[in-house]
Amino acid sequence: MSKPPADKQNFLFLSIEDLNDWIEPLGGHPDTVTPNMTRLAKRAMVFENAYAEAPACSPSRTATLFGQHPWSTGVYVNKHKWHDYYEKGKRVSMVGRLRDAGYETRGAGKVFHVYPHHFDYADWTDWNMDKIEVWDTPLSRSREEWKLGLNTDFGSIPDEEVLFDERNTNWMVDQLKPGATGQFWALGIYRPHLPFVVQERFFKMLPEDVSDPPGLGMNRFNARDFSRHANLSQAGVAMADLAKALRRALWRTGEYKDYVKAYLASIVYADELLGKVLDQMDAAGLWENTHVILWSDHGLQLGEKLAFRKFTLWERALRVPLMIAGPDVTPDRCTQPVSLTDLAPTVFARLGIDIPEQFEGQDLTPALTGQKLPRDHATSVWGTGFDDTPRLSMTARSATHRYILYWDGSEELYDHRADPWEHQNLCFDPGDLPVSEVNALRERHQMMLPLDFEEPVK
Repeated sequence: MSKPPADKQNFLFLSIEDLNDWIEPLGGHPDTVTPNMTRLAKRAMVFENAYAEAPACSPSRTATLFGQHPWSTGVYVNKHKWHDYYEKGKRVSMVGRLRDAGYETRGAGKVFHVYPHHFDYADWTDWNMDKIEVWDTPLSRSREEWKLGLNTDFGSIPDEEVLFDERNTNWMVDQLKPGATGQFWALGIYRPHLPFVVQERFFKMLPEDVSDPPGLGMNRFNARDFSRHANLSQAGVAMADLAKALRRALWRTGEYKDYVKAYLASIVYADELLGKVLDQMDAAGLWENTHVILWSDHGLQLGEKLAFRKFTLWERALRVPLMIAGPDVTPDRCTQPVSLTDLAPTVFARLGIDIPEQFEGQDLTPALTGQKLPRDHATSVWGTGFDDTPRLSMTARSATHRYILYWDGSEELYDHRADPWEHQNLCFDPGDLPVSEVNALRERHQMMLPLDFEEPVK
């Protein structure tokens, strides 16, 4: 199938919030149910090692949609918003630039972080303005007894309820019309972001007793077993402890497995919504002139190293699903590390638009035809102390290793060929490796980290 002329092409940009690598095309959790992600993967180049620039919504989505690293803009954490650095109304995001290039831009759900408070109408031809629901009454004992925030809740609701994501998906399906040309569609599915609340039927699609996360370790979840912190520095432990209130609540209430199941149910829910979109793509005959990207803004941790949510520099928090389908794409697998900042240059290239100088990522088009990409690693950043003295930590993920350099100078190094769950920090315990080899790996990965950091935006 050859690619149609640029003015006849469409682009469908699908993001699923907080979706880690527990999907079937990436090996996933053993109880994951994602037939529609598998269905899309059969049409797509699946990037097995795709990574977020930061383990949080705002810096990750800003880097993705504006094409600049957090260390270029100073947008590092959720308190930093994209419009702290970019002026509204100037159409400098990927979406705005596509609109200036003559594409009709139509969107729904969580695409940028966040709307409606930080929304830029100038980017969009049409937008489905909807409001996400809030459950005032706790559904879990963890939230109720431990007085946790509403975004920490989890549980099922009646099947007849219609949620924010469904309304947005239904609206988007209506936009995918037969014969469409020159369209850019963006749908942001909010689940499986917390609270993990979806209809009961999605829970029933899972085993009664779901399996532990694959990376949890030899022991079952135990909030008091700190053996997984034995080879971490204080800085690493501090990152793991950011959600310690949730960790303690799940332990005290015995709801840990319920929490994992609720996350899995939320993934099943998101997958079903994806299926609605793919069904309409089929019915409308849009595959011949429509490019599709499915991505997530970062991963999620569910007890690995006793860490919960995102907000660390480990694999579960940073690895994301990424698939690209469309004309001229050969369905296959790419194992090279890639970054979410690579998405915008790829969108421009696929649509025949010159890549603006602002966009720092690489065009992934060569990988779509089986060629090697020039960059051999992905880099991510996280920090703390942004109200006072910012302290930045960074990680480099090569094809074989993850290296982390914390703000206090402490380090972690993991060999993903032998240790995919990052249990053995070679900087602490080199095992059979000579110290000279560990030092060589450390130094090689240090060279992958950016040398210049921007000050955080105020």
